[in-house]
Amino acid sequence: MIPYFDAHCDTVYRCLETGETSALDYGDSREEQCRYYAASAHLRRNGGHIDLERSRQFSRCAQFFALFHDAAEAPADGLWAQCRRMHDFFLREMVDNADIVCHCRTGREVDEATAAGKTAALLSIEGADLLDCDVHKVETVTHWGVRLLNPVWNRANVLSGTNAEDPERGLSAKGRDFIRALEEYGIYPDVSHLSDAGFWDLVHIARRPIVASHSNARAVCPHRRNLTDDQFRAIRDSGGVVGLNLYLHFVGQPTMDALVAHVEHFLALDGEKTLCLGGDLDGCEALAAGMTGMQDVPKLYEALKARGYSDALLEDIFWNNLRRLI
Repeated sequence: MIPYFDAHCDTVYRCLETGETSALDYGDSREEQCRYYAASAHLRRNGGHIDLERSRQFSRCAQFFALFHDAAEAPADGLWAQCRRMHDFFLREMVDNADIVCHCRTGREVDEATAAGKTAALLSIEGADLLDCDVHKVETVTHWGVRLLNPVWNRANVLSGTNAEDPERGLSAKGRDFIRALEEYGIYPDVSHLSDAGFWDLVHIARRPIVASHSNARAVCPHRRNLTDDQFRAIRDSGGVVGLNLYLHFVGQPTMDALVAHVEHFLALDGEKTLCLGGDLDGCEALAAGMTGMQDVPKLYEALKARGYSDALLEDIFWNNLRRLI
């Protein structure tokens, strides 16, 4: 059994967005799209990539659950109301499954939960649009226990451009104030999805570690969502972490060798204490290396071990590097 500490999944969103009306674009046919979402409804057991029953296969398991909703599809009562609904769902799931999961806010709570044989569940928010980009709501989500927050998802907002929209636009004055508020309240800014310009603006003002919760190496797979070598070094030098993304489009090829190439590239950049897991599970339709969910992550561990990586290094990648930040 191996440890598993992952910085990003979209399982809460997937559980809530069931049925035909929210199938989005996962799958080639409408039937496939509907089946993708209908497969999930609750955290304990579902047909998606992650559930609490499968998490028990690991010696220790901790998972960041992102609260996410596409700003372009905001409900009538707004994104902040939707954010509160997702948070309420998360809390209900924690109560309903208290025998096997515990909502954690700190590293000590993670250690206590895993020592008791439970999965440690932590919260992140993917896109400040869910807070209406309102710096005053940062205090509220801090009380919820949010520890990671993306200023943007794919949609550009008043804080910054993204690597999908307005990629040349960096942090606005409001965006810089927002980042400062995150740091003040102990929330790590998450730069996955941020424009390159916004990334460097953030680096210049950051006073605490920076996180890219689910991003790979652009030198290995030239996707805009992946990090340049200089970006990785900046996160490394900040004391932050980069989560290895299992999404096929960000890996480049469907093989285990292609996935391992991202690991080896980051390690060649002195990333032994920087690289962690950030699978993006339940936020994508196709995983690399023939994986179909969290139950297949041990295949990556075994592939790295077969290449001669030490148990100590693997413990860092699969647990310690992310744990030390919390």
